[in-house]
Amino acid sequence: MLRVAGPLAEVDEGGVTREVRVAPRLPGGPPVAGDRVTLDDSGTQGIIRGISPRRTVLERVGSGGRVRAVVANADLLVVVAAVAEPPLVPRLIDRYAVAAVAGGLDLAVVLTKADRPHDVHAVAEVVGRQRAAGHRVVVGSAFDPGLVGEVRGLIGDHLAVLAGHSGVGKSTLTTALTGVQRATGAVSERLRSGRHTTTDPRLIPMPGGGAVIDTAGVRSFWLPPMTSQDIASGFPDIAAAAPMCRFPDCRHMGDAGCAVEGSVDAERLASYRALVEAADSAARFARGRD
Repeated sequence: MLRVAGPLAEVDEGGVTREVRVAPRLPGGPPVAGDRVTLDDSGTQGIIRGISPRRTVLERVGSGGRVRAVVANADLLVVVAAVAEPPLVPRLIDRYAVAAVAGGLDLAVVLTKADRPHDVHAVAEVVGRQRAAGHRVVVGSAFDPGLVGEVRGLIGDHLAVLAGHSGVGKSTLTTALTGVQRATGAVSERLRSGRHTTTDPRLIPMPGGGAVIDTAGVRSFWLPPMTSQDIASGFPDIAAAAPMCRFPDCRHMGDAGCAVEGSVDAERLASYRALVEAADSAARFARGRD
C-alpha cells in the first residue's frame, strides 16, 4: 500500500502503481501506507477486500480519542526534530520512542537545522541522553548531502517512517532520499481530491533499495492506552534499571525501593513519569465515561 485517501488508494503491483478503491467496512481497516492488501479485480476497478496481518504498526490517538494506525509494516521510525525553529522538544522524541517499541519498530533520531543559531549545549545534552538510551542520533542539515547519506545508511534496504513536528525538514529530507517532491509527486486527480495530499502518509521507494513513508507534521503525538510497564519499555535506560527495584511491580513513580531513581538521568525519569501520569489520567477519564 503506497497511500490511502478516503475511499481511494494507491497500491504497488510489481513496480506498477495502481489506483484502487477501499471496500466499505473493511475488516481490520481502514488500511494505511505500508499495509499488504488483497485485491478483488472482478469489477471495473480493483477493490481492496482484505488486509494482511501487520508485522509492525505505528499507532496514535486521533480525534475523538480513537486509536488509529498511522503506518504499517515499517522497520524503523525516524524521529525528525529541529535544533531550532521550531524548538527542540525532547519529550516528543520520548513519546515516539514508546510508540515505536509498542509497535515493534526500531528508532533513530535525526536533528536538523544544525546550521541555524541554536543552544549548542542544550542540544548536546539531548543527543547524549538519546545515545545513552541506545538510540542512533544524526545531527546536521536536511540540505546537507552528508546528513542525507547518514540517514540513507540508517535506513539501508528497510522501510522507514519519518515523523515529527511540522517545519523540521521531513519533506526536504524525503525529497533528498527519494528524488520525489512530496507535494508535487505524481498522483491522479481523483486521488488528490479524496484528501489534501500533504496529510496522507505516502510510501516512496528510494533509488538502490529501501523506502520511506513521509508523514504529515504534528503539533502533538498522543499515545494509545498503555501501562507503566509498556511506557518503561520505551525507555531502555529505565527498563535496564527496573529489575533492581525492590518490588517487581514498581512503577518508578517514587515507589519505595525503586532502583530507577538516582540511576537514570533526572530529565529522562521526569519524561517517563509525565507519560505515566498522562496514561493514568486518560484511563480515569475512560472509566468515567463507561
